[in-house]
Amino acid sequence: MEFVKNPEVMHLLREHGISPEASEEDRVHLRHEGAEGVVRLHLTSPETEVDTAPEEGSRVVSVARERLPGMVDDVIHKLRLREILLIPVGKWRHVFDAVAFSLAENEDWQEFDAAVTVELNGRDPLLCEPGDFQTISALMRALLSDADRPEQGVMLTTTTIPLLMEVVPAGAIRVSFGSQVLADEILEVFESTAG
Repeated sequence: MEFVKNPEVMHLLREHGISPEASEEDRVHLRHEGAEGVVRLHLTSPETEVDTAPEEGSRVVSVARERLPGMVDDVIHKLRLREILLIPVGKWRHVFDAVAFSLAENEDWQEFDAAVTVELNGRDPLLCEPGDFQTISALMRALLSDADRPEQGVMLTTTTIPLLMEVVPAGAIRVSFGSQVLADEILEVFESTAG
């Protein structure tokens, strides 16, 4: 895992119709904008107590809360992604603070955590490759278990296809695809494992 500079990544993501959308609370969200054919899914658990409103036009899929982290893994494997960019909604410090207890025994995370103190107050994307995917999986489980504030969320994307996932700490995952074909490829997986 390594940090990459934000401007370079944003240029590549804009080519897929993904652009940043700042909020008043010092949070940043990425969003597929103005692209025809964008398909939005909202994976949420019936047990979620906090309102995690889906984006307008989203298809809502009900998923057992303990299954949500696995949905991220399903997308990574189904699409055979070779690189993933993780981008914090707030600052990295919020994410690291939220998962510190849950990932205290995860050696890969602890090694990474010890090396990134200089990046904690930033938002630069974290580039992850297949060797990092188990650590990403552990991070998603920890976030959905322990994070409780919106700024502790993360977004996952890639520069190779028009895909955007936002892990919402309250217990939801917002997914958008740049095409119906891409969405159909994943929707079948989601619906077969939901519930």
